[in-house]
Amino acid sequence: MRRLITAEFRKIRTTKLWWALLIPAAAVSLVFTWGGAALGTIGEINSGSRGMLPIALPAFAQGIGFAAVFGLILGGTAVTGEMRHKTITTTYLTASTRGSVLLAKQVAYGVVGLLYGIVCMIAATLGAVFGSNLPDAGAWFTLAAVGVLAMMLWTLLGVGLGALIGNQVGTVVGGVVYVLVVEIVLNAVMRFNDLGQIPPYLPNKSSGDMVSTLAFDLFTETSPRGIFSAARMDSELRDLFGLQYSPAWWASGLIFVGWTVVFGLAGHLTARRRDIT
Repeated sequence: MRRLITAEFRKIRTTKLWWALLIPAAAVSLVFTWGGAALGTIGEINSGSRGMLPIALPAFAQGIGFAAVFGLILGGTAVTGEMRHKTITTTYLTASTRGSVLLAKQVAYGVVGLLYGIVCMIAATLGAVFGSNLPDAGAWFTLAAVGVLAMMLWTLLGVGLGALIGNQVGTVVGGVVYVLVVEIVLNAVMRFNDLGQIPPYLPNKSSGDMVSTLAFDLFTETSPRGIFSAARMDSELRDLFGLQYSPAWWASGLIFVGWTVVFGLAGHLTARRRDIT
């Protein structure tokens, strides 16, 4: 198994894709957080009144939500890239089982997804510093740790999705379109039809809620005292962030872990039976 994992890391390093996707992922995290941090120093919400609002927290949550798409794309190429270049046959033949190959890919891409998350966290921290709105260190790094986990899980989900579909274009395009279009439309339609309790259990929303709900909790806890004390204000803010039906952040995280496991198992079962001749 160790040799298979080493081989997977070597395959990743010898291509340009991993860093070509890492650059925009880090840029998205930096820009979103920088913009939110700068907003927290404008007008009536600056330190001249009750103190700065730590808007960098929800801004980072939004940024990591978009940046995670690049982790999904990378993971989606783990199996489909080899199928596209006709190297998957050799890979399977030189390993004891197909299952061991798929497991090695999940380990290797999980580590790379972790790296993606750490780099995005560093970029977001720089954005908060540039915007002169770096929140409380404890709150910031708690949120950053959950953001790193979300990025790693998206990368692993991509591996499972690619193994399940088996086509690189279909995996990448289908995954991106689902995340950026399909589920957003479904979310809006369900909320309009009084079915807003369903979207938090969908893959993209559960992942987003894992980070956004924690960001909201930390945002209200670390904001200047008295600004968000009223229950009505808290409810209105949850509506604004789209979190009115969302469970606790850790529950959303467990839901998304469940989706990652489902796609991983489905990918394993499908890839082990797929004809590669």
